[in-house]
Amino acid sequence: MAFDMSKHLVVGAKVKVANPMDVPEDSVWDDDKGRTSPMLKKRLQAKFFQGVTSVFGEIVYIANSTEREMLRRKGLVKLRIRDQSGVMLRITANPKWLLAAR
Repeated sequence: MAFDMSKHLVVGAKVKVANPMDVPEDSVWDDDKGRTSPMLKKRLQAKFFQGVTSVFGEIVYIANSTEREMLRRKGLVKLRIRDQSGVMLRITANPKWLLAAR
């Protein structure tokens, strides 16, 4: 695998950022066909990577095998991040930036 094998992050695991940081360049969001504004997406993604406690992430399963294989080769996982208000966004993230939330 492309990432550290000591990480035990499974589908459905709640995760948070290990160390607060700026949004990495390889972290992109999925197209939701205009359901959420780009400004809100940027703010939610930035809050997640800054370690704001009101925003949490969850690892999601990718049903499309070609997308799953592409992410595996790049060493990325897909996350669903959610705000307390209910706004959700799916992004990609490197598992070495993440910790399992308790």
